[in-house]
Amino acid sequence: MPAEEVWYRLREKYRLETDRIRFSSGIGLEHDSEFEALLARYGSSCKNYLHYGPARRFYLSTHSREDTSAFIAETFPEWIDQAIYDAEQLCEHHINLLGYPDLRLGRDIDWHRDPVSGYEWPRQYWADFDLVHSSKVDPKTIHELNRHQHVPRLAKTFFVTGDERFAREAVAQLESWISQNPKWTGVNWRSGLDIAFRAISWMWTIFLLLPSRSLDEQATRAIMKALFGLLDQVYRYPSIYSSPNTHLTGEAAALLMGGLLFPELPRSQDWRQFGSTVLINEMQRQVSEDGVYGELSSYYHCYTVDFYLQVLILAKLNRFAFPDWVSARLSRMVDFVTHINRPDGTIPLIGDDDGGRALKLSREHYGSFRDGLCTAAVLFGRSDFKQQAGAFQEESLWLMGLDGWAVFNSIAAEPPSQVSQSYEKDGYLIQRSGWNAEDSHAIFDCGGLGIIRGGHAHADVLSFTLFSGGQQLLIDPGTSVYNCAPEWRNFFRSTAAHNTVVVDGQSQSQPSETFAWNRKANARLRKHIVRAGIEYIDGEHDGYTVLPQAVTHRRRLIYIRPNYWIALDELTGRGEHEFQLLYHFAPGAELMVLGEERRGEIDCRAKVGETGLQMFLYASGPLQAEAVCGQTDPIQGWCSNRYGERQPSPVLRATLHEFVPAAMMAFLMPEALPARSRRFDLGDRSAIAGAIRDGNHDDIAVMSTGHSELQLIDCSMKGEFFWLRTEDGALKQLFAVNATAFSYAGEKVFESREPTHVVAHFWDDGIVIERGEDEGKVYVRDLRDRQFQRK
Repeated sequence: MPAEEVWYRLREKYRLETDRIRFSSGIGLEHDSEFEALLARYGSSCKNYLHYGPARRFYLSTHSREDTSAFIAETFPEWIDQAIYDAEQLCEHHINLLGYPDLRLGRDIDWHRDPVSGYEWPRQYWADFDLVHSSKVDPKTIHELNRHQHVPRLAKTFFVTGDERFAREAVAQLESWISQNPKWTGVNWRSGLDIAFRAISWMWTIFLLLPSRSLDEQATRAIMKALFGLLDQVYRYPSIYSSPNTHLTGEAAALLMGGLLFPELPRSQDWRQFGSTVLINEMQRQVSEDGVYGELSSYYHCYTVDFYLQVLILAKLNRFAFPDWVSARLSRMVDFVTHINRPDGTIPLIGDDDGGRALKLSREHYGSFRDGLCTAAVLFGRSDFKQQAGAFQEESLWLMGLDGWAVFNSIAAEPPSQVSQSYEKDGYLIQRSGWNAEDSHAIFDCGGLGIIRGGHAHADVLSFTLFSGGQQLLIDPGTSVYNCAPEWRNFFRSTAAHNTVVVDGQSQSQPSETFAWNRKANARLRKHIVRAGIEYIDGEHDGYTVLPQAVTHRRRLIYIRPNYWIALDELTGRGEHEFQLLYHFAPGAELMVLGEERRGEIDCRAKVGETGLQMFLYASGPLQAEAVCGQTDPIQGWCSNRYGERQPSPVLRATLHEFVPAAMMAFLMPEALPARSRRFDLGDRSAIAGAIRDGNHDDIAVMSTGHSELQLIDCSMKGEFFWLRTEDGALKQLFAVNATAFSYAGEKVFESREPTHVVAHFWDDGIVIERGEDEGKVYVRDLRDRQFQRK
């Protein structure tokens, strides 16, 4: 621990114990002289202060209730219908939390009672709770409830309908919370991030309810005083060292908002200074220059984007300038979302997800981030963001007002110029066949556990997901839970829960506590080649080199655009091992597993809705293949679409017992009709070759250690990987990687002393060759005077 951190923690400990004495004595806890002085300057009316000051600084849509509600009623009446339905449920104290739908909170809400388990959290000093090591109940649910993100929905419904029922309910819930949660009493004062969420929720509620009779002077004073107390707690105990990730940025966002909105309160200047400084520093520390959030979690990436979108919009409204590079990096963060966004608008669950959102005025979770894309399209004037957003989103209206709607309509929607995108430093490589709803989309993960302790990353190096035909096919199973169920927590973040290879039953990285690791695998991208119609990715990790007999896993993923993929797994090192090749399918997928296991040949056919995926697996030794679903001992065959829930989902598990080196080749073709494939016998254990039919072509893939010269049909080759496209038996295209020689029908195509990659196109009277070491240089060989000698 650095000396700076030691000194900070000592000061924090002293502050905690000093506050404990104040808590025990109860002296001066509820007095706020700054707040009283503020009210005195505004004729002792809190509502007057809010109306003539902060309300003019808040987001655009709250400025004019009449114009906003009339616009929604005319343009998006379905928003009002949904808002009324949601608000009526909330008035009955029915609520959705995380993966737990329709929870009943009872007639009188107990804000200390866990709505899932019924456990009542004790009313003790806030710092005495050890939430990470608690085994009684998951604190996530009580914190989610007490974020109060449902309360602005009640306020929003009042704002657009004028119905005081919803305003009364919102005020009543805040007043009951204040009465049940005196300063520093109970678990709801424990987590700085969750207090920050609550403060943001209260700010939205206050300004949406400002025209309401239900928010009278007495209620306004009580809520505002309590709001300032929440912001004081966040400022007093920020997560600088305890959770220096989205906890810290969320806390800073709330403090900056408070500092911008309430500048008449003297201490709000400290909030603003701290919040803005942290947000600038953390954008530099937590987000890469390419715009990828450092914990390597798609969900927490969206969280971070949301926080920054909200604060940048509010800062702009209040003429508070962030450095230009912050906006530029945020734009690149949205670029990343654009590319990981699947064709149906959903986000794959890479790494942890905690089931929540930074703001819940319309959507409850990050299954889709179209509202963030819409807001970013307006903020940055980006046509590609608009294309991915699909349509104008409700949350964008609340953040940016009618001006946002006008700007959105002025932008022409255009898909991104690139169908594939690589974030090589961060370990993500994204491939797609196009930007339409039925197109294919794959994400290959060649990253480690992230730059921020790896607390929200998974042991998923060399895993990939696949979407096609409007359906998830190969999935990342998600998170399920953080607390109180270590066996499930460890499964969902283990290698066994991802589409990669498990060696000897071990995970690449070894988990420790809930958000910690005992050992972390290191990954590296060896090579990435993009050529017309072909993309080649080559990565490896050292997670299994700690085994008594060390193993290195290398995976190559080759995309033959637009129709299919080839996955090559190579395991080298020492000794005999058990290798489990795992492919996790979407829930409800129907799997049929066929093949010749003794010959190491498996045909797996999966159907998800009207979409199919056919996989042909060829291994260097006998395979044992099985479909597993909903297994509990050991855990396998599960997925979790939202925090707190899980459901069975089928997994193909192909097991190979063999001495290294061992290898596996897989063809993956998404299509409804059965594909055809066959394996070639090369007479060489160090090589695997197979063919697949793709339209009018027969494509052949060959993987090898590269040490032997291989003979196949009319070809002689030496190198690590070859892909050949043939038509009516004639060679039409060649793609070779780390190769030194290739001949066809007795004619030498290329020969090199050093391994290189080569692309060659064959015509009746010539060959066009592109050599890797002279990138961009093309060689044309004229064969009109000399034909290949065919056998």
